[in-house]
Amino acid sequence: MTSNGTQRNDLEDFEAYLEPDFDAINFANSLVISTNGHDNNQLDLRTPLKKLKYDLVELDKRMKWISSTNYESLTLNCAQIEQYKTILNDRINPQLVTINRPFEKIRKEILEPFDDAVKLNNALKNLHQTLELLRTASFFVFIIQQLEELQGSAAATGGGDADVVRASRLYLQLMNLYESATSPNESAKSDHSTNIMSIKLIRDYRATAITKRQSLIHQCSMLINSETNRSTSLNVKNLKLCHNLQALHILDPNEFYQVLDKSTIQRQVSTSGNQLAKALQSPRNFTAIMTEVQQSSSNYFDKLDEVLTRWNLPHDSSNKSDESLLSVSLNHYKADSLSSIFWQKLAQQLKRNIVATMARGGPIAKNLKVYSQGLKNSIEDNFANDTIKQGILDALSMIDYK
Repeated sequence: MTSNGTQRNDLEDFEAYLEPDFDAINFANSLVISTNGHDNNQLDLRTPLKKLKYDLVELDKRMKWISSTNYESLTLNCAQIEQYKTILNDRINPQLVTINRPFEKIRKEILEPFDDAVKLNNALKNLHQTLELLRTASFFVFIIQQLEELQGSAAATGGGDADVVRASRLYLQLMNLYESATSPNESAKSDHSTNIMSIKLIRDYRATAITKRQSLIHQCSMLINSETNRSTSLNVKNLKLCHNLQALHILDPNEFYQVLDKSTIQRQVSTSGNQLAKALQSPRNFTAIMTEVQQSSSNYFDKLDEVLTRWNLPHDSSNKSDESLLSVSLNHYKADSLSSIFWQKLAQQLKRNIVATMARGGPIAKNLKVYSQGLKNSIEDNFANDTIKQGILDALSMIDYK
């Protein structure tokens, strides 16, 4: 057979047909254009057809010449192909079948069952995630439904005192669910926590829930502030105050302690402090006014202690079932009693007033110096609690401070 160079010379006139990206339509188009030109008004197809026929005849001649010239090589190659084919069929293929048989067994008995198990496991994972998503969504929907029904009932009937506690519990549960759904730690553990926020109802209701929760906190705070302003309202039958205190503690414990302090202790300190500030201008009346403050504060805080002791927190995982509002409040304030906090703050305010009065000087400051020892003696006689007594005496000591 001739060399590759000779073959390429034999076919060099047909290189256009041998291009890897040969396209018959584009070649025909270029052939028509080259034989007609761009300025001809008539289309000549005969000339390009003649060229194609000539190439076809010429190619056929050359193929015949190549085959006749290289007859022996072609015959030898065909014989070798048949020989290799026989070897392949008689010797190699049977061995390949033998070799592949164990692999086929492995594929059928191990790989295919494993693939099926993986697919089944993935399906079960998806099913589990779907069930978790539906389960979590059902919690959200149930709580939202309860809140909406409760709100509708309250709007229609005015709502009962116990409804505010129930609503506060529902808002607490709902906020915990939202916090769990958006927590990075929970998201890393499972996919349903992030997917749950893809549900439009649940995602959109979050802002509504936050707004309504804040509104309920404000409502409870205002009622507590109003009811604790009158000592007559401090009785165990005042369930409105009881339920709003419980609800506020459930909704926001920190807000509960701030409101309780502001509406009871701070208010009494402000009222009593104003009385004592006036008493400083007339030291003769200081003892009488202090006695009046002592009696009124004792009466107020005795009633407050009684109701807070009788009223318990609603039981949940964070507190004991019999834990009273008073005990949790004292634990938070780290005090023995609410009245001790009152007297501590009152003594501090009295001290500031005395310092300011003495700094201004004048007749009032002189009178205080004159009555200083008498005031201290009256405090010694009228107060049995050493801590309270010492706090007031410390304030009165500012009269003689130089």
